[in-house]
Amino acid sequence: MRGTALRPLSASRVVSGQNLSIADIYFRKRSQNADLFGNSEINPYFRGVVTVTGSTGIVGTRLVFDLLKGGHSVRAVKRRGSDTEFMRRVFRFYDPERGEALFGKIEWAEADLLDIAALEAAFSGADTVYHAAAMVSYRAADARRMMAVNAEGTANAVNIAADAGVRKFCHISSVAAVGKPAKGPATEETPWKGRDSRSVYGLTKRIAEREVWRISAEGMPCVIVNPSIVLGPAKADQSSGMLLDLLRRGSVFSPTGTAGFTDVRDVSAAAVALTESDIADERFIINAENVAYRDLLNWAAEAFGNPPPRFTAGPLLLEAAWPAAAVMRFLFGKGPQMTKETARNASAKIAYDNTKVRATTGIDFIPVRESLHYLRGFFAERAGESS
Repeated sequence: MRGTALRPLSASRVVSGQNLSIADIYFRKRSQNADLFGNSEINPYFRGVVTVTGSTGIVGTRLVFDLLKGGHSVRAVKRRGSDTEFMRRVFRFYDPERGEALFGKIEWAEADLLDIAALEAAFSGADTVYHAAAMVSYRAADARRMMAVNAEGTANAVNIAADAGVRKFCHISSVAAVGKPAKGPATEETPWKGRDSRSVYGLTKRIAEREVWRISAEGMPCVIVNPSIVLGPAKADQSSGMLLDLLRRGSVFSPTGTAGFTDVRDVSAAAVALTESDIADERFIINAENVAYRDLLNWAAEAFGNPPPRFTAGPLLLEAAWPAAAVMRFLFGKGPQMTKETARNASAKIAYDNTKVRATTGIDFIPVRESLHYLRGFFAERAGESS
């Protein structure tokens, strides 16, 4: 590890009677001209332009919001046709009073990860880059495109960032790129084996990480964060948005698997805290809790006012169901968003250890149940706007 470790954050989120997330504490301290690491001034090393790729995604949107709230000049990279209006609504949900004003401070840059010239313009003059752009799909038909976007696109991003003189590069990866242990929860050090990849997506993110480590070895300080399934405001077609839509609507079936989940507010806060420290050449799993899908669906039913699941969907049922779902989508253009990979993942018992990031930052993760109740407010607000 290059540099010194972070001074742990306060474990408590209760400040002056207010229940604050770690992001709120972090950016409150920034506004008071003191950062989380006990320094008297905000680190001048990171006062320049911050470029965020994937800015309209679930994590990218929160990163842009938090960085603007913290006083940064933010250049948000988006693709042509990205839904910035949805991002504006998310900003207003995050901060009803200042969200619109913060959104108006965004400097936009239009670029595709495979467009070298556009990326060079987006990264020009940037001190820091948060690379949150990625393609998430579990459809076999998307494998080639996903490899190009996630692997080749990340190679382009790190190469251009290095050429542009970027001082720190934060790669938003995924726990899908973490190795699979023989037993117990996975850690940052769990060895990766080819057969460990539970999806093509995971493989593309693992290859993307290799590009980050390569450029880090060449001298550009980098940090990687590996979030588990992210819970945050999203549309149904945005990465974990499909799961969130299911949780909002409810389900009579419950898979038998277990997975890791984390609130987008904690993903963003951890990424910013680690990036603005002098830590480099390290990766951190960002995971609030490992939760059984049955518990998740029960908690969601409680939060959104739906009946809890009544039936168990075991591995055999899911293996039989996904081909039928694929046929429905092929014939009618709609149907359950289930694939062979998602069916198998829903039955897998997967767990992740968050000890490293907690010890390094002192982050007090928002409980999954609390995240679901928080999201109820977002979906209720959207329903009110559309009525």
